[in-house]
Amino acid sequence: IFAGDWLLIAALRRVRTSRVPGAVDRLLDVIDTMIIAESLQLEARGRFDTGPDLWLSVVEGKTAALFRWALWAGGKAGKLGDVHAEALEQYGLHLGVAFQAVDDVLDLTGDQVATGKALFTDLREGKMTYPLIVALDRDPDLLPVVQKIATAEEPAVTEPLRVRVLSSLAETGAVRDCLNLAQQRVELAHGAIADLPKGPALDALVTVAETAIHRRT
Repeated sequence: IFAGDWLLIAALRRVRTSRVPGAVDRLLDVIDTMIIAESLQLEARGRFDTGPDLWLSVVEGKTAALFRWALWAGGKAGKLGDVHAEALEQYGLHLGVAFQAVDDVLDLTGDQVATGKALFTDLREGKMTYPLIVALDRDPDLLPVVQKIATAEEPAVTEPLRVRVLSSLAETGAVRDCLNLAQQRVELAHGAIADLPKGPALDALVTVAETAIHRRT
């Protein structure tokens, strides 16, 4: 906890030295938003009746909020005007949601060596991910399986339970829909920066957004 507090203070000091007008105040607002979103996630931990609206509120308040601020701050540090900086902010919002949607898929179906974390980690921590929200809505019989995984004392998910979850994700189209959501958000991110000056910087932003939905780590 102390290490985290120290890193937060160090980050704020670095932002202050950047002398970007409004950067510190905006970052403080983002931290406030992230704390509220984390509280929502903690309140919902272990619950399996959460819907996509709560998922989106948490994602927009955590991952996407940080992306949003970082893109805005980068634009202002690069001397962009307010209109273009706000366009980058919207790009960051949509990119953050897309990034988290793909992360949710990787938690359930990714390569453990590539991702560096065990499959079903979020579920074992009681966190509901978008694919599971969709799958549970379309396959209510999956609920006891999900509950068993989330409350199991064993460190690893047994093969029968893993197969049952993966089968449901495939049959309900939950993974497909989650990746479609990510793709839609990437398209919105592209649209948000369509009026930015053409050049290598814009090309890089487009590439980053595309990479976010095709990543394996």
